[in-house]
Amino acid sequence: MEIKLSETIFVDTAPLIYFFEDNKRYAEKVAGIFAVALRKRVQIVTSMITYVELLTMPQKAGNKLLAAKYRDYLTNSEEVSIYPMSITVADKTVELRAQYNLKTPDAIQLATSIICGADHVLTNDKKWKVVEECNIVLLDQL
Repeated sequence: MEIKLSETIFVDTAPLIYFFEDNKRYAEKVAGIFAVALRKRVQIVTSMITYVELLTMPQKAGNKLLAAKYRDYLTNSEEVSIYPMSITVADKTVELRAQYNLKTPDAIQLATSIICGADHVLTNDKKWKVVEECNIVLLDQL
């Protein structure tokens, strides 16, 4: 994945989990992308779906410290911003669900990436490759 100056990268939930939980296979790849993004002033964006998905497991497990870590990073980070849910995102979600038969959370993620103008979508979800409007980058291919 070639990252150019001042681009936007949309990050799905899984890469953030790999990064935070120091996944042996993917953490270094994600950290490397984040480092390049910072150096090249690339905007990293995610959606409210990622916020919900990231905080749910720690909340279920009673791990308030991890939940707080995720919340703090996503709401106070200079590196990552949460793109808000809007009627524009919702309308694009409907289009994507109808056209590609996506599950609602996946369609929201991809709609958000399109509406925020992402140049790349970082994920490990191979099913997303069918969405022609997005430049899907799979961690497994890096």
